[in-house]
Amino acid sequence: MVSFGTIICTYNRQSILEKALAHWQSSIDASDQFLVVDASPNAESSRQKMLDRFPQLFKGSGSDYIVSNQPGLTRQRNLGLKYLTTDITCFVDDDTFITPTYVDRIRQIFQADTQKMIGGVNGVAKGQFDNWQQRYTRLGRNYLRHQFGNWLGQRIHIPHHSTQRHQPLPPELNHFPLIHIDRLWGANMNYRTELIQSQGFDENFQRYGLYEDVEMSARVGKTHKLVCCLDAEIEHDETLGQSTRPNDARYFLASWANSAYIIEKLFPCPESRLAHRRYFDVFQLVSKLAPRPVADRKFRSLGNSQLLSQAQDYIHQIQQCQTPETLSDTFVQIQLQILSYSA
Repeated sequence: MVSFGTIICTYNRQSILEKALAHWQSSIDASDQFLVVDASPNAESSRQKMLDRFPQLFKGSGSDYIVSNQPGLTRQRNLGLKYLTTDITCFVDDDTFITPTYVDRIRQIFQADTQKMIGGVNGVAKGQFDNWQQRYTRLGRNYLRHQFGNWLGQRIHIPHHSTQRHQPLPPELNHFPLIHIDRLWGANMNYRTELIQSQGFDENFQRYGLYEDVEMSARVGKTHKLVCCLDAEIEHDETLGQSTRPNDARYFLASWANSAYIIEKLFPCPESRLAHRRYFDVFQLVSKLAPRPVADRKFRSLGNSQLLSQAQDYIHQIQQCQTPETLSDTFVQIQLQILSYSA
């Protein structure tokens, strides 16, 4: 049987983490190795408390509550990867609460995939596909995005030649309720450890690391299939962790700078750049036409003239980079500027 390991990264969210660990302890199929990577200022005091409260989680070989002095999602995940020894690595957010059968469902897929075609598996939010309307609406959106994303406009468009999404699954996986996808959702990601351990997550993504999940899964998706399992359910409440997320202005700027960086790093082709440009133009138009009350409510998504201008400047800086080294340096500097940005 394939071995299953879990990495949960956390920062200043002890009460949320405790709730997540309680769900993991109720799983019918336990992780073989369970790691928490805590970069909170009080992580040392939290460590023994969590080890004592959830002994079943940490009894597996190599399981531990790791204290880190380097906060940042990509850094913390990479630190956990250094300790992991299992065949499968499950990354979940500390505000993600698994259902009792989640681990079993994910493990079965990797176990059945004897050809090792699948590189990553997502679960789904509980209730997301409870009826045919929800399921086929999602499938329809996926089809349009993947088939016509370069024409309709897409923030991070992955060209057909850069993904295994369109390759068929081996027959032994046909009985699983799977959807073909080209990127994994960061709240819960399961990878073959051998595909990600050496390179890890891109630490150019600072602190919150918006779209770091897309960057990792797009890399894996170039050589292996990514799928979503419709009966591997989780509960994910983003409102629980708002305190550690960027404010609306910083989130807006990061969404454009980070997506531009991924395109220049992984898909530096006219097709992806044009889709990004079209998507940005749509935001500019909608931001101008939207009534003020709507624009204020959608500030995080639509931005305003000042933010749109700043985002455009960041995109231009990233697209002007001629070497990977320059791209990395420029992206890190832009993120530092975003972290200190005040609207």
